Amino acid sequence: METVIQALEKMGRATYREVAARLDIDPVDALTMLREQRDQGLCDFGDGGWFIGTVAKQPQQSTPKASMSQAPRLKGAEPEEVDPDVIRQQLRDNGAMTTVSLAAAVNRNARGMVSVLRALERQGVVMKNGKGKGVTWSLPASSVKPEPEPAAEFVPAVSAEPEMAATKQQKDIAKIIREIPSFTEGRVTAQTVPTVRVISREIRRTKNKLASLEKLRDAVRVVGRHKNLVQQLVNAEVANGKA
Repeated sequence: METVIQALEKMGRATYREVAARLDIDPVDALTMLREQRDQGLCDFGDGGWFIGTVAKQPQQSTPKASMSQAPRLKGAEPEEVDPDVIRQQLRDNGAMTTVSLAAAVNRNARGMVSVLRALERQGVVMKNGKGKGVTWSLPASSVKPEPEPAAEFVPAVSAEPEMAATKQQKDIAKIIREIPSFTEGRVTAQTVPTVRVISREIRRTKNKLASLEKLRDAVRVVGRHKNLVQQLVNAEVANGKA
């Protein structure tokens, strides 16, 4: 990732808007980064543009083209570019970190690290938390992948319901057979379970008996409604018998 210093080194003299266009960042952010680098003595502003070095060392040129070819180079070793993957790994291992902590992790100056982190923020690599001195940096929520939980071992449930239902059904059948004498009379114990034909015959017999009982119930109800009349008839019959 190219920094503002590296951009100026290639452009010679440029406005902050030209630097912003080259780095594909917001002009306000480019101006802030240039000022931070100027505070460290890495660049300066003069003659309507930014350049590497200071105003005292920058020769006055009649045309921008000449200044680009004769712009002084920064002495000393140029800091290496920060690998975004290194920043990601640091934040993945340690969680949210301050600018100073990240700068120390990649062997960079804390003030120069601010511009690097802002550029990474615009690229969606990191996320800024808070403002002022309490600022920290962390990975965006979308890039933090939760570790997959081990799938629980599937243990098939053993249900006793079918067995219980079968046992209950057998008990119900045995109870019904015992309650109907015609099913058990004259039968050996091993042959207590009747056939379908026997059961059908018993159903018909029971229906006929039920019909007779219902008729008897209706007759008793009628007699109950006319108790006085029945009593008079009985008394009259008794009197006739005595006569």
